[in-house]
Amino acid sequence: MSGGTHDVIVLGGGCAGLFTAIAAGALGMDCLVLEAAPQLGGGTAISSGFLWVGGNHLHAEAGSADTPEAVRAYLAHVAGGGADPARMEAFAAMAPEALRAFEAAGIPFRLSPRIDHHGLAPGAMAGGRILDTPPLDAAVLGEWHDRIATPAGPLYRLGGSEAVRLGGANNVATWEAAAAVERERPGQRGAGAGLMTWLVAAALRHGVGIRTKAAAARLLVDAGRVTGVVTADGAQFAARRGVVLACGGYESNPALVDRFEALPGWQSMFPESLRGDGLVMATEHGAALHVVGNNLSVFLGFRNPDEAPGGTAPCRLSGTAELTAPHTMVVNREGRRFADESFFQAVAPHLRAFDVRRGEQPNLPCFLIFDAQYGARQSFAGRPPGAPIPPWVCRASSLADLAAQLGIDAEGLEATARRFNADAGRGRDSEHHRGETPWGLARLGPAATLGPIEQAPFFGIRLHPTALASAGLLADSSARVLHVRGHPMPGLYAVGNAAARTETGAGYQTGYSLASGMTFGLIAARDMAGLPHGVWSGSRPDGIIRADKNAR
Repeated sequence: MSGGTHDVIVLGGGCAGLFTAIAAGALGMDCLVLEAAPQLGGGTAISSGFLWVGGNHLHAEAGSADTPEAVRAYLAHVAGGGADPARMEAFAAMAPEALRAFEAAGIPFRLSPRIDHHGLAPGAMAGGRILDTPPLDAAVLGEWHDRIATPAGPLYRLGGSEAVRLGGANNVATWEAAAAVERERPGQRGAGAGLMTWLVAAALRHGVGIRTKAAAARLLVDAGRVTGVVTADGAQFAARRGVVLACGGYESNPALVDRFEALPGWQSMFPESLRGDGLVMATEHGAALHVVGNNLSVFLGFRNPDEAPGGTAPCRLSGTAELTAPHTMVVNREGRRFADESFFQAVAPHLRAFDVRRGEQPNLPCFLIFDAQYGARQSFAGRPPGAPIPPWVCRASSLADLAAQLGIDAEGLEATARRFNADAGRGRDSEHHRGETPWGLARLGPAATLGPIEQAPFFGIRLHPTALASAGLLADSSARVLHVRGHPMPGLYAVGNAAARTETGAGYQTGYSLASGMTFGLIAARDMAGLPHGVWSGSRPDGIIRADKNAR
């Protein structure tokens, strides 16, 4: 069964896929996007929608002192020695140009108040590198207005920047603003869902075809060149210039998670549709895989069963809500804290710690412990601050009883709480220096994140590791997928989380993932269009894509 012939076929309807498709359409190519899920958006739609672009023009227009040297110093530090120099250079050099290109294609970007996570690192800056898009009404999409996934709760109706300025999920003002928008402008989409709305609108304007519920099953290959795809229902789609794998990672595929990750108790923070289809299809034809060693894109969270009655909710990240708030702490089975909970990058390395004598990872499982003070004032599980703690959370009148319910050593938990409470009273965490590291949510400080755990009832819930996949397809600086023998596979590209994160290496920074999808999406489109690298210039205000298209 023939599905037709196109210049470019993009597999995946998230950020990376739509950026690639917009670029292809703007460069005059006929492009079709195939999305496996019923709705577009993937992980982007349920994210905060931030992009990290060092040395961007918006920052410069605001009086920035950012430099290429600082950008590269920061990238190298966060990468921890795990980046491919050519890919990292492509990302550093081309992200600002991609931002201009997609701005010219009709996507408005703006500076966010968020700062670099690693505030003390070489080249770090306190603002100007993280961007997002303003909220907009999904009515601009016409018949596509309900075809983008949205997360649970009302906060996605605010832009990411608005939520940060209002104080985040733990601030009542944030919820009040979101509720007001829900009443007054019910179609408004912000954060990741808003970014996806802008992207779909731009894609439709540029003539991109989009199909949902169109899962790809295998690649078509002729004489070593990838020439198209076959979908699960048997339809064949031919691609004259290339197939782009932008279908994300394998985070929701338990078999692949077990194969590539060392994190027992894993829960996926992504939709069920992210099952590593691109990785499987490409490796069937000899594509090389790459594993990011010491992957620090690891978080802690838990599923809120109320968000998906009868189904499986994505793992809700705790690092920017519960773990940063006072009157909370994280302990292992011994009842001991093991990191600064308020900075999730400080937690990540300890989750893979291994005790060779006991033959186990001592910090997994781990548990969030909090008291009535937290419950009365803060946001838990995506509920408004002060909302009742749901019944599926363990609770007890004493820490010892809570420990028994959770399988934690009671004496260890009580001893840890005594030390933690004493430190909270003094305003400084003597054990792990909680709140003393500036990062991207805010400059927290101990006063904002420390608080004793002393008022019954006491609550506890098991936390689960979740992460961006450690493994992905090995791609070069032109986004071409590499064969296990080292040569590019003709006609096959990988962008976004389908590709191994060799441009950013081991570390994590909010905005890296979406900005990488934007940057390598443009690079892939230009390569398929036959345009040489390095032709574009940020000095052209009329837009990189349009200028280059006219030059062809």
